Amino acid sequence: MQINYTVQFQELLSISIFHSYYSHNNCGDFSFEMNNETSLILREYGIVSKQESNKIILIIDANKDFNHFCYSGALNLTFYLKNKNPQFLNFTDLPFISNQLIELEYTPGRELLHPTDIVSIEICRESDDAGIIGKVCISINKENELFGLNSVKKNNLLPIKHAIQFKERNVYWKYFIYGPSRYMEEADYLCIVEKNQINSITFISKGMVKLPNGRNGLLFISENSLPLKERPTKILGLYLNKNKNTENQLIKSLPCPNPTSVQYDKKEDKFFVQEFIFI
Repeated sequence: MQINYTVQFQELLSISIFHSYYSHNNCGDFSFEMNNETSLILREYGIVSKQESNKIILIIDANKDFNHFCYSGALNLTFYLKNKNPQFLNFTDLPFISNQLIELEYTPGRELLHPTDIVSIEICRESDDAGIIGKVCISINKENELFGLNSVKKNNLLPIKHAIQFKERNVYWKYFIYGPSRYMEEADYLCIVEKNQINSITFISKGMVKLPNGRNGLLFISENSLPLKERPTKILGLYLNKNKNTENQLIKSLPCPNPTSVQYDKKEDKFFVQEFIFI
């Protein structure tokens, strides 16, 4: 007699990572690892882990009968997030130290694995280990609601979803305007303007400066710090404005500065990012 057995998978738990720097908010800058104790628990319960671009998912066999005392008791799970983007600190609102541990844990009633709406400095500390590492501690099945004698209603509780939300870093933007254009001869009339916006961004001209390549360029700095974004959320244009009635648009939309150029100025106690614009 042939017996056919079909496995039906069911999502038990997921941890997703988000970052407001990215236009889609999904953060694929980490890989997931787990400690030996967690790996052993998953094997004993037949739980499968699956990694996607910005999340880890734990999956169980929906047909398996977990309604037995041998499955009773809390499951303490520990995961490690290993950063794989060397520029992550440049665009993320975290302490500007290369080796740090972010301590994340489940709080009853919260989907986020941190006490505030974003990962904050309060849960970060300097570490002896290299890189940026997130430690996630989750305890499930404390009342045998998922595995054990009380687990018959587990389908009403699944899937369990957790999330981690990072925030982009706010920095002062610098634009260096240079090139052979005749408009460079009228640098006093050049300006960077955000058109048709309430509370528009203001850039201040700092005059001509010497660029790293030895050429002269016109420097603009934002009046206030601005959020770094993967893609422009504001339309900043370069204009030649000689008088109120005459205005030439030279560049309709300036690019977002590349976060690889982020630097901390200890004297001014400010972060700066820069972009070079050839005209």
